Amino acid sequence: MSKTTQLLILGNGFDLHCGLESSYKDFFEIEILDIILEKDWNITKMRNDCSGFWENLFLQYYLKRRNDNYKWCDIESIVKETLFTIFIKSHNQFLNNKKIYEVALSNLLDKVPLNEIKCFSKIDEFLIEYIMNYFNNTKIIDNLHYDFNTIKIKTIEHLLHELNNLENRFCKYLKNQLINPNNGKETRGTYIFQALNLLIKLTSNYKKNYYNDLIIDIGADDKMFIKDVSEIVSLSLYNRNKSLTKEILTLKSTHILSFNYTNIFDIIQLESPGNYTNVHGKLCTNNCKDCNNSNIIFGIDDTTIQSQSEVPELRLFSKTYRKMKNSSSPLNILPAINNKLLEIKFYGHSLSSADYSYFQSIFDHYNIYENNLVSLIFYYSKGHEQYDAIYDLINIYGNTLANKNQGKNLMHKLLLENRIKIIEID
Repeated sequence: MSKTTQLLILGNGFDLHCGLESSYKDFFEIEILDIILEKDWNITKMRNDCSGFWENLFLQYYLKRRNDNYKWCDIESIVKETLFTIFIKSHNQFLNNKKIYEVALSNLLDKVPLNEIKCFSKIDEFLIEYIMNYFNNTKIIDNLHYDFNTIKIKTIEHLLHELNNLENRFCKYLKNQLINPNNGKETRGTYIFQALNLLIKLTSNYKKNYYNDLIIDIGADDKMFIKDVSEIVSLSLYNRNKSLTKEILTLKSTHILSFNYTNIFDIIQLESPGNYTNVHGKLCTNNCKDCNNSNIIFGIDDTTIQSQSEVPELRLFSKTYRKMKNSSSPLNILPAINNKLLEIKFYGHSLSSADYSYFQSIFDHYNIYENNLVSLIFYYSKGHEQYDAIYDLINIYGNTLANKNQGKNLMHKLLLENRIKIIEID
């Protein structure tokens, strides 16, 4: 048993590395986009079964920006940009002129050209025009006598409902690759072996190729009765006496905090050796045709929401608020170190501002400035170096410390004490 406690933080790069097409870009291009080729013309449209607010908005981002960048496929950035455009950037002007808001989100749109609505002059007109047209065509705001607050609440409720539909679609998309029968069998097998192999590399010093060991360690008698890749894994992870093999024993002292919606042990239907928590919900393992009750969460960082107190209803889109509302398990998921060494390890996470509130809470909890028992290890794969993102994360966290001088030299202190490392995983 390791004398060092480990907290392993995983991002989507983990699933991508293991062969799962789990990026928002993959989801958009495979599940939502429908490109029809006719001679020399490229006709881009939605799939016939897509009609939601967010799916159509992604298409508009794609059509407008595909030659510049891929921001259109960053779901949570688009959600934030859209909500802030409606309720923050233009909020005060809407409050001062209720009629404009009613017009923008009612069937009177065609009577007021966009360029005559002066309060939109500093806002991305492409996004505003899409929002206005959508609400006009769908008649969400169908009563001109609604007061402003009712319009705001109805708008938020509808956008949240549409976001839930998008989450269900994403859940179904991932399950078709990993869980549902007759779909994604090749992806499922590859993912299972790669994910276990990578977990072992990240949590131990085991150097062998785990995929080969899975095959070699299974005896000829066992091979005769194997029906599924999960059986191979089960036979390989446990000795004849049902105890864990040494290769995976380190997971017993590891807490895994995953920002993905996958859990490898759920997929192979085995109990996790250690504490495995999916921060924003996870795929259910039910073999259902549609995922109508998914608990996966797309949302906005809570710190961003708290800074916009004039529209408290936006908390409904906060990851933290939705996690609190949906969670049936304890929220205290950080390991106690009890004077042991603690390694906080990162792999596959972009370290973006969307999850800063989580990192700040973790660093505060362990008092990383003064606690020399705590070290940070950032793993990366070649071509995905994160030096700038790591530098920004540490410095932004340093700015939150009460002692500003300590905050300024946090990175320097971690380096001097050899408590921060950046390591390549092949």
